[in-house]
Amino acid sequence: MLLKTIIRALPFSIASLFLMTACNGPSDDNDTGSGGEGSYSISLSYQSVVNGQCAETTDELRFDVTERFCAVAQLKQSNSNVSGAIVSFAPSFGQASVDSTLTNSSGIASVFISTTDNTVGAGTLMVSHTPTDTESETDDSVSASRNFEFINSTTTPTPETITINASITQAGQTVTRFKIDQAVLLTAAVLDGSNQPIADQLVSFQAGSASLSPNTALTSTDGIATVSYTPNSSELGAYSLIASTDFDGTTVSGSSAYEVLSGDEVIPEGTIKFGYIVDDETFIEDKLGSTLIADDPDADPLTYTIGAGASFGVYADVIIEAADGTFEPLQTPVSVSFSSDCVANGDASLDTPVTTSSGRANSTFQDSSCSGNSIRSQRIIAAAVIGNDTYNANFDFSLERQTLGSLSFISAEPNQIRIKGAGGTGSTESSLVTFLISSANGQPAAQQKVTFGLDTVIGGLKFANGDEAISNANGLVSVTVQSGTVPTPVRVSASAEDTDSGIIITTQSEQLTVNTGLPQQLGFNISPSLFNPEAADVNGVEVTMTAYASDSFGNPAPDDTTINFTTEGGQIQPSCLTVNGSCSVVWTSTDPRPTDHRVTVLAYALGHETFFDTNGNNIFDKDDGGVITNACLDIEGKETACTGNGMDIETYHQGGFSDLGDAFRDDDETGIRRDGEPYFNTSGKSYNSHCDEIDCENPFSGDGMFNGPQCDDTSEGEDDKFCGIEQANKTYIRAATVLTMSGSTAQIIPTVDESPIVDNKLTVTSGSMTSIDVELYDSANQMMPAGSTLTVAAVNGSITFSGYAVPNATCFKYKDITPRLSCDIEAADFYYTAADEAGEDVITLTVTTPRGIKTEESVEVTVQ
Repeated sequence: MLLKTIIRALPFSIASLFLMTACNGPSDDNDTGSGGEGSYSISLSYQSVVNGQCAETTDELRFDVTERFCAVAQLKQSNSNVSGAIVSFAPSFGQASVDSTLTNSSGIASVFISTTDNTVGAGTLMVSHTPTDTESETDDSVSASRNFEFINSTTTPTPETITINASITQAGQTVTRFKIDQAVLLTAAVLDGSNQPIADQLVSFQAGSASLSPNTALTSTDGIATVSYTPNSSELGAYSLIASTDFDGTTVSGSSAYEVLSGDEVIPEGTIKFGYIVDDETFIEDKLGSTLIADDPDADPLTYTIGAGASFGVYADVIIEAADGTFEPLQTPVSVSFSSDCVANGDASLDTPVTTSSGRANSTFQDSSCSGNSIRSQRIIAAAVIGNDTYNANFDFSLERQTLGSLSFISAEPNQIRIKGAGGTGSTESSLVTFLISSANGQPAAQQKVTFGLDTVIGGLKFANGDEAISNANGLVSVTVQSGTVPTPVRVSASAEDTDSGIIITTQSEQLTVNTGLPQQLGFNISPSLFNPEAADVNGVEVTMTAYASDSFGNPAPDDTTINFTTEGGQIQPSCLTVNGSCSVVWTSTDPRPTDHRVTVLAYALGHETFFDTNGNNIFDKDDGGVITNACLDIEGKETACTGNGMDIETYHQGGFSDLGDAFRDDDETGIRRDGEPYFNTSGKSYNSHCDEIDCENPFSGDGMFNGPQCDDTSEGEDDKFCGIEQANKTYIRAATVLTMSGSTAQIIPTVDESPIVDNKLTVTSGSMTSIDVELYDSANQMMPAGSTLTVAAVNGSITFSGYAVPNATCFKYKDITPRLSCDIEAADFYYTAADEAGEDVITLTVTTPRGIKTEESVEVTVQ
């Protein structure tokens, strides 16, 4: 069917559309001022920048990081322009070309706003003017604000975004039908995702079964590659032209149908037009059709609006216009690409490229997150390369502002922070809490103001940079929580108000914990992998020493808490950093070697004394009591004063705190530091120097103050203070253990009725059974190496014995003999049954160490 009427679209620039929106639609401006007679008012708008000058007004709030935009403030007094007045520009993100400037005769003051070092981010621009006494009888400042965001919209072509449009031209006109023996140009246009030409691409052509020579060509600066083709009579019929190129190892191709006719065929002639068909008789050039209904069907020009998150269809028609003005759809398939700013920024989608069918290409626009907090103007552009010519058509519409739907908590990094002033390696006293604000259609909502709150402000807990923030392009908004001086759980609330409905949406973060950042004495422990290695005479034997540290909540001490080690004998690695509340070092046997084979190993770390929180506020205060006199237990379970040597058995109490003296390595295991034993304190002074100022009950007594940061004595008088200050607001917590550098030669002591067998000679009656106990010690009267075994055999009699292996342990039960700390441990027992006949017998006891060293002891038995 031939169609009759073609309408050329009247010029209507996108800039004029923006101006209309700015005049009649809502914006992000927030003007303040009295607005009465003689009063000042100020407005703020944005313009694009062209050749270093402010150009067209734009409703866009997002700009590429490589660009800058023009911020324009207009100052009026009683609706009259004010010239020569100072206007200040203050962006919360990025920078202004100048901080302030004078208005011109039109009351306009403008500056350029740019980002720093191409940094991506969102902010608010505030413009303000303060009238002077000569300008106005009032002295009220006026201001206006507007949000903005810098984004990285640079895209690198990928095989997925490259398009190839294949076509055929003859005498400068695009054709789909041509005759044999007539030369045509096979053409390919290579474009990137922004419809920009790509030069110097090698393109290969295939035209049906024709033999092309050449069949390759490079694209020009216009992205066009061509080869010549003259069909012959053997190539009559319809075929496909295929043009392909290799881009980053991927083959991208495009195709176009054509038909080779005989020499006497008649080919329709006409001019190709690009636009859309309204009806059977009307075609509008350079514009796209859509499935939308105009806001006002009687308006001129027509305007279209969609809701946030909505979708609609657009279409482009390719026609051939005859000389008499009639037209018909172009039947040859043409590749049409669709684009828009929202799609380029990843905030919406369009079907592209689309190949025409019967002259029409259909595409669907789907908004995902392009709608902002004000109405946005958008333009969809369709482009098609037909032959050597590029055709464009567009469709203008507006996106309604998004309606807020939800706020959700994303993360708190980290979710545990230390109280203010606690310090520590790798510690932090602040946490970045992030939320996601979404529109009613579930898409991220950009440029939205969110207000934050804390469910507690105990100890000075606060936000580091105010309680408001603006969401970025991904709908994410963050606030920094800064710890106070009190350990506490805390949650952050977030709320945002929908401008149209006034509905406020609110959410809350998961729990963020402010802890002491320090382990406590009651939660500190040391454990060796082997207590009694065979190391008295052997170098290089290794034992793993593991320290465990917990805070006052029973949680693992923060990662990277430093734990230090010192040893009386052998060699030990100096320190380790905790992970999940523990860390380990290696002790290695070497000199020095104590003569009693007992080696004290001490671990110590910065922490705080143990306190018992009776009122549940996680602070030691006057309600919790005072110094616990006997905070530890002795080996028999009786209450006793804590010595501070790390071997104390600390226990739980109903209130108060365990007052510790300086940490020291108790090499002689007496519980009292002697000269020469190393000690550790936070003051850098002599051991227990506080005893020079107060009356210490014991030489190891503490300073009478709670040494920890979570302490409050502010309500107490000067003489009643109980919180340690400065270096005394913490202490070295300590834990110690004793290793035995066990010897390889055994002392084997058989006993009967708790008395040693004299001269290892035993007299029994024939057939009788005797119970014999065995004590095993090394050369220093200490435990034999762990894993050493005892065997027992008799020549004539029989032995009942289940075997024995030395356990992994250190001896803490002693004989009242010299040397001190000589072990008193019964290792094993066995039964000896004498032969039925009188005579002599020999019982042999053999100890074998893990290194294979044997020690034998014999008992001579007389059987009567």
